[in-house]
Amino acid sequence: MFKRILAALAVSLLLASCGTIRPSGDLGSFDPAKAELLADGRARYVDILAFNDFHATVYEDPLGKNVGMAKMASVIARLRELNPNTVVVSGGDNFQGSALSIVSHGSIVSEFFKTIGVAASAVGNHEFDWTDAYFEQWSRDGGYPFLAANIIDVRTGETPAWAQPYAIVRVGGRTVAFIGLSTVDTPSATKAAYVENYRFTDAADAARTWSNYLRVTFKPDAIIALTHIPSAMDGLDRGQAIPASAAGELEALAERGGVDAIITGHSHNAVLGSSHGVPVVQASYNGRSFGRIRLTFKEGGGVSLSASLVEFWQEKAELAADPAAQAIIDRYVAEYGTLFLQRVARVEGELAHDRLLTPNVSPMGAWVSSVLRERYGVDVAIMNGGGLRKPFAAGWVAVQDFWDLMPFDNTAVLFEATGADLRAMIDHGIDSLDFANGQFAGLVVRYNPSRLYGSKIVSMTLADGTPVEDGKLYRIMTNDFIFEGGDAYSMMLPAARNVTYTWEPIRDALIEEARKAGVIVAETPDWLVPVSD
Repeated sequence: MFKRILAALAVSLLLASCGTIRPSGDLGSFDPAKAELLADGRARYVDILAFNDFHATVYEDPLGKNVGMAKMASVIARLRELNPNTVVVSGGDNFQGSALSIVSHGSIVSEFFKTIGVAASAVGNHEFDWTDAYFEQWSRDGGYPFLAANIIDVRTGETPAWAQPYAIVRVGGRTVAFIGLSTVDTPSATKAAYVENYRFTDAADAARTWSNYLRVTFKPDAIIALTHIPSAMDGLDRGQAIPASAAGELEALAERGGVDAIITGHSHNAVLGSSHGVPVVQASYNGRSFGRIRLTFKEGGGVSLSASLVEFWQEKAELAADPAAQAIIDRYVAEYGTLFLQRVARVEGELAHDRLLTPNVSPMGAWVSSVLRERYGVDVAIMNGGGLRKPFAAGWVAVQDFWDLMPFDNTAVLFEATGADLRAMIDHGIDSLDFANGQFAGLVVRYNPSRLYGSKIVSMTLADGTPVEDGKLYRIMTNDFIFEGGDAYSMMLPAARNVTYTWEPIRDALIEEARKAGVIVAETPDWLVPVSD
C-alpha cells in the first residue's frame, strides 16, 4: 500500500496543478474574493486555508521549497487582504522537526500560530512525540483548540481533557463547523507508551455522530472534517482522492461521515480531488502551500463548496517576511543561541568530506553512515554525499557544527529490499554523474572504475564478509530525500518493503550519538575497493 501511495505522488502533483492558484505578481488576478457581501449583509465568500504537517519549519530553505514561518505569514496576510472572511486551520504534526521548536517544546510554533490566527488544529501522531504533556500549553499559548472527535481517553471514556471533538467558527455572518479526526495508525506512528491511555476509533463513525449533532444543534452552513488522515490521488487523472493507508479511512469518511469537505494530512502529498463527491485537499507539508476550501453563498440561500491548492513556494524569493513572525524567530534565536555553542564531542583526526579530494565514501560519510547503521540496528545505512556539507577538523565540535554539517531537515527512513535492489542503490552512488557520491556503511564493495556507470560493482558482501544474496531481504536505513527519489535514487521507493518513516531528524540522532560517545575518531573507510575484472 505504501508504495502505491508515494508512487501516486507525482501524478497527484500534476492533478493538483490543474486547480492550483499561485499568488505571484498582481494579486488582483489571484481569484480575489474581496469582502463582497450579499443583500442580507453577510459574506458571499468564506475561505478555509489549511496547512498540514508543518513540522516546525521555522526557516526558509534557500535550496528547497520551504518558505519558513515569516514568509508563510506574509502570504496569509495577503490572502486575508483579498478576503477578510478567511479561516486558517492546521491538519496536525505541528511542532516536531526543527531545533528551535525542539528546545522550546513547541512554544515557538504556538506563538507563530497565534500570530497567523489559527482557528483549530487536528491532532497528528507527532503531537505525541513529547507525550501528551504539552497540549494544554500549546492550545493556551496559540489561542486555538485541538480537535479530536475520534480519540478517547480510556481512563475517562471521553474526549481527552486537552481537546474537544469539534469547533464552531463564525465569520462574515456565516457558521462553519470543524470536526477533528486523527488516523487510526497513530499508535504505530509514534511511541506506543505515549498513547497507551488513548483509543483511536473509526473516523467515519465519529464524524457521523458529531455531524448529526452539529446539524441539529448549530445548523452550520458547512461541516468540514479537519483531519490527520492520509490521502493520495488515484494516478489515473480522474481527480479522485484515495486512501493512503490500509485502513481505508478516507473513503469511509467521505462516504458515511456526513461532512461537506475533508482536509487531510500525514502522507505529505499534494491532493486536490474528491471522494464520493466530497472535496478532499492536502497541502503537501512544511507550510509550502495551502489547501483552500471556498464556500460561495447565493442570494436567497444556498451554498456551494469548491477546492483548490494555493502554492507559493515557487515565489518564495520574492516574498517579504512578515515582521511579527520574524520577530518571534529573532527572539527565540537570541534566547536559545547559546545552546548551539554547546560542545558535543572531540574529534580525533579530520572528518574530511570533499568530492574532489575524497572520492566516493569520505571519512565524514563513513562516520555518519556507521553511526546511523548502529543506531537503527540495520544491515546497511545509505546517505547522499550532497546532504553532508561540512568537514570536521580535529578538536571540539559544537551543536552548530552539526547544523552546518546537515543544514537540511532530512529524517530517517527504514525499509527492506532484496540484495539485487541493494546492489543497484550502492552502484548508483559510485563515481556518480550529476550529484555527490553516495555514502554507506555495512558493506564491503569491490568495483571496477572503468565499467559503465551503474554497473561498476564486481562483488559485494556484508561487513562481516557474508556474500550479499540477490533474493535475500536486507534491512536498510536512509534519509527521506533520497528514499523518495532525490539525487536520482529512483530505484529505492519501488524496491522498498516494510517501510517505516521514523520522522527522526538525522542531525539530532548524530548529535545524540556523538554526545554519548564523547569522541569521534576519524578513519579512512576501506570498504569500497577499486579492482579490475
